[in-house]
Amino acid sequence: MELDDIRIDKALPTPAYLQLKEKLIHAIDAGRINQGRALPSERDLAASLGLSRMTVRRAFKELVAEGRVEQQQGSGTYVRGRPLEQIIDRVLGFTDEARHLGFEPGARLLKAERVPADDQVAAALGLEPGATVLRVTRLRTADGEPLALQEAHLATRLADLPTEELAAGGSLYRCLEVRFGIRPVRARQTIGARLPTRAEARALGLAQGAPVLALERTTFDEGERPFEYTRSAYRGDRYRLALDLRAL
Repeated sequence: MELDDIRIDKALPTPAYLQLKEKLIHAIDAGRINQGRALPSERDLAASLGLSRMTVRRAFKELVAEGRVEQQQGSGTYVRGRPLEQIIDRVLGFTDEARHLGFEPGARLLKAERVPADDQVAAALGLEPGATVLRVTRLRTADGEPLALQEAHLATRLADLPTEELAAGGSLYRCLEVRFGIRPVRARQTIGARLPTRAEARALGLAQGAPVLALERTTFDEGERPFEYTRSAYRGDRYRLALDLRAL
């Protein structure tokens, strides 16, 4: 493992554990430490960098908390896959977003049923409460790892989408385009952090107390009509949001 160029400058005001953490993240993101590879032990890394084991342990602890590495009892500290990072400047479904970032997307259809729209769903889709919508619940994966639990609601005019078209695990947006000629052109999305429900934690394989990022999105077609309202719970340690901000 090529980590010979890591240097910690103790003259800097930045604590040594933070320097080490950032340099390890850089090495992981640059592909110098591949997914599944073990990091050097605390003892070896401390000795090679002239640090205390406590400093190395603290850096490892932060990397674990951020989902960049995982520690296996009696075995070592291993690099996890990089998080999926959504860039908030375009409307992409999970499938296209994951592929754009170099991940292999997947989906497991958990349930698809026609249900009455509750008040929140009806308001988002411009329907009367109780109108029939198609509710599609899927577990989304990236490189085979559970990443998000999604519950999509499709407007009444789309509720007859054959559910077998979703069972193959492909893109919902692509199914809608092929079947109905509908394409997403705009979306309104909100994002917040919360604790998962018991079902979400079980589906995503989360430890007790681990947070999720809760996303709600209303998507509009070319006629500015809302056609999809989705609630998603993403693993907080495997998903990041990136915004490109410009000065006025």
